[in-house]
Amino acid sequence: VNFKGWKLPSSIGRLIHLRFLSLYQAEVFYLPSTMRSLKRLLYLNLNVGMVLQVHVPNVLKEMLELRYLSLPTELELGDLVNLEHLWFFSTQHCSVTDLLRMTKLRSLSVSLSERCTFKTLSSSLRELRNLETLHFLSTSKTIMVDYVGEFDLNFVHLKELELAVRMSKIPDQHQFPPLLEHISLFFCRMEEDPMPILEKLLHLKSVELRLEAFVGRKMLCSKGGFPQLCALEISEELELEEWIVEEGS
Repeated sequence: VNFKGWKLPSSIGRLIHLRFLSLYQAEVFYLPSTMRSLKRLLYLNLNVGMVLQVHVPNVLKEMLELRYLSLPTELELGDLVNLEHLWFFSTQHCSVTDLLRMTKLRSLSVSLSERCTFKTLSSSLRELRNLETLHFLSTSKTIMVDYVGEFDLNFVHLKELELAVRMSKIPDQHQFPPLLEHISLFFCRMEEDPMPILEKLLHLKSVELRLEAFVGRKMLCSKGGFPQLCALEISEELELEEWIVEEGS
């Protein structure tokens, strides 16, 4: 919908029993203060599209039942301690300290920037013991993950991990969550074959390597690797010339 003056009507505040509100691609610049009346909201999607900045009044802290939040480009979060799902959290526009008390989070999507190192972010996530899904995204060519000193994602309950960040090689298997089932790698431009590490993650059920995740020429899947794998997608790995799959892999 194209809202008049790019403003969400203040009458939205009358819908006091509303549980679900999505403004996905709505391209609104202003949200009304009457949204503080939506105290029963469970789901709020503020990913309004290509708008550079969205004016959001300080109403989120009053939505005590809010469990799922998808962010616009720029927004201060404050103290949303009951949040369970947070998407498009940007370290460019939000403070990582906002995450410290969100200990109920089960899924989190983070956009990395030069302002926040991977190591700093990892330390801020350590208290999120209930995380089941975690996505990291960075389109910057200058942000590189130091897999030795920075990569520490030992979340006991984490089942799904997506990494779209630059790294020269994949971290060692002991640096991954112990019960990881799904991993997606994008734009990593790894120079070393990731398969010898990935095939040792015993609970993996699906693997995605897409969009120049790997820029080497040769990939090897060894006998006995990937004991539970059900799905594998390899696409747009333009440098790949040879893929060896040993019998029993």
